[in-house]
Amino acid sequence: MLRATTLVALVSAALVVAAPVPPPSEKEVVAKLWGKTDGAGEFELNGKQLTMRTVGQPARGYIHGKGMNMPRTARAVTGDFEATVTVTDAAAPNPKNKHEDAWPGTRAGLTVAGGGYCVELHLYQFHQKLNGAVQDDLKRVVWIDTWFPGGGAGSTLAQVPAGKSTHLRVTRKDKTVSVSYSFDGKQWSAPYTPRQGLDFSDEVTVGVFFAHSTHQIAAATFEALSVEKPKEQKEPK
Repeated sequence: MLRATTLVALVSAALVVAAPVPPPSEKEVVAKLWGKTDGAGEFELNGKQLTMRTVGQPARGYIHGKGMNMPRTARAVTGDFEATVTVTDAAAPNPKNKHEDAWPGTRAGLTVAGGGYCVELHLYQFHQKLNGAVQDDLKRVVWIDTWFPGGGAGSTLAQVPAGKSTHLRVTRKDKTVSVSYSFDGKQWSAPYTPRQGLDFSDEVTVGVFFAHSTHQIAAATFEALSVEKPKEQKEPK
């Protein structure tokens, strides 16, 4: 009887050891590939693509400080890096919807933040106003915002051609942050360095975000986020 009991115990132990490990959840996979998710919205992973979907209210960004609720990801990065992502699709603002801020607009792109400083390089789509009336013409540009203690500034870098994906890159090398963009993923613009001093901490967070000023449900899709050493620092294969 003792031998039979021992045999049953050994078989049970073997079954426990051999039990398959459950696959990682989608949230765990997103965290591994894109970083920790935050903000008001839904996140959907499809291969190398990540789609963010908002909840029908303005998705506020870094400028709003504690009121920031835009869906976003963030992964910790130390030292020099080169972060690249493609915005494959992003909803345009609905000009007929109620909106906050000066104009109805949506923003989808890369963000780097740390030590009270932030860079947001993104596809900015917006409708201007004339005498308080929203204009029909949709503007699509590559835009950079820089935020620092006490203020911030933003500017247009380029017009986005119709039907083109927007490839974005933020690089930090020797404490200098620069940005560049491409519309085919091959030919990149010359690096642009913001004029404001950006005294980032050594460890920063890098991720993607989707923000808009309109009361609408909207989505943006990103592809192939990579965070690597700047090319000239990569080890030879």
